[in-house]
Amino acid sequence: MTELEKNPDPEVEAGSEIETETMAETEPENPGEQQDESLQESDRTQENAPGSDAFDITRKFKHNRNQIPTPRQAAQDPQQEREIPKKRKLVGVTDKKVETKRILYFLALCFGVAWVLEIFAIIPMYHSDNVEVVKQAVDMISQLMLTPALAALVIRLATREGLVKSGFQFNFFEYKALFLLGWFGTTALTFAGALIYFLVFRDNFDPNMTAFVASYSESAANAGAQIDAVNIIAAYKTDLLIKVFTAAVLDFINSFGEEWGFRAYLLPKLYRKFGAVPAMILSGLASGLWYAPLVAAGYYYGTDNAGFPVVNILAMCVFGAVTGVIYSYLCLRTGSIFPAVFAHSAVNVLMSQAALFTVDGGNFFVGPSPTGIVSGLPFIAAAAVCLFLMYRNPVKPGGEQA
Repeated sequence: MTELEKNPDPEVEAGSEIETETMAETEPENPGEQQDESLQESDRTQENAPGSDAFDITRKFKHNRNQIPTPRQAAQDPQQEREIPKKRKLVGVTDKKVETKRILYFLALCFGVAWVLEIFAIIPMYHSDNVEVVKQAVDMISQLMLTPALAALVIRLATREGLVKSGFQFNFFEYKALFLLGWFGTTALTFAGALIYFLVFRDNFDPNMTAFVASYSESAANAGAQIDAVNIIAAYKTDLLIKVFTAAVLDFINSFGEEWGFRAYLLPKLYRKFGAVPAMILSGLASGLWYAPLVAAGYYYGTDNAGFPVVNILAMCVFGAVTGVIYSYLCLRTGSIFPAVFAHSAVNVLMSQAALFTVDGGNFFVGPSPTGIVSGLPFIAAAAVCLFLMYRNPVKPGGEQA
């Protein structure tokens, strides 16, 4: 009988008498391998637990540094072989207070940095009468889209959470349909919404793109070039056709900035705290509210509507919630942020394309942009389907994700 059988670890529950006799009579050839198999079986059991999710970041960190030794290590130190490793989990992930603090830290940093820069730097520049300064402000807004990702990175490192389970795996072959849905899905929804808008407001449809052609011709003339309307329209339609297949990556960096913050970091924490469906809605609302100062400055919806700026901010929150549900569904189902980044990029690139076919330039509250209530109907329907599917078929734990 080995020393381990004489002095069992007090943390291990005693088995039955039959089990004790079996252990005494038959000593395993390799105790380390037997313990390793037992721990792996425990991992598989916990992986299939109902509370697990595709962004569970604890499974790689279940054991402490006293791992089961290799045969060479065991030969050098026989006592080490008899140590039963204690299990531990990634710091703070299962602690509700720590998780709540991480959520608050992320929101404070993400919103604080963006809002301060917008209120005190970008918005004054945007409202200036200098064309070059306005262009610089627009460029700064684009760069600001990386703020959620940077905030998530800082909080991950500051709270020792690390980068494990952060959605970087590109598991295309495992989830082909969802990746393709991310690539083409929101593009299809955007075109469907524009079609609905023009069916409702037929008088506002201008196939000749008169306003766009006039504006483009003027810009070309100022640059010393002359382009006729036929060539302008042909060039634009060719460009639009290319965007149908490439929009998913044309705004990849900015979209990644938001998705790695709101979906790869905030979403799984809200999921563990409130459940999948509430988390999908809340992360979307947060991403919409994040734009509040810009919306209040008239950057998206303008300033001439009744109820400005409260109505405008609420409209952006609704749009953020609707699109956020779609992005969240793709993330939770695949455990990867890439389908959501593709979907988000496509929305950003195609956002204002249909407005070029309008007589009056369109209306962000109505359409043909997907922010409008009419042209946004396909997005609303898709978000409702995503919520229903998630409710009926909750997320199951995914594989190892890095």
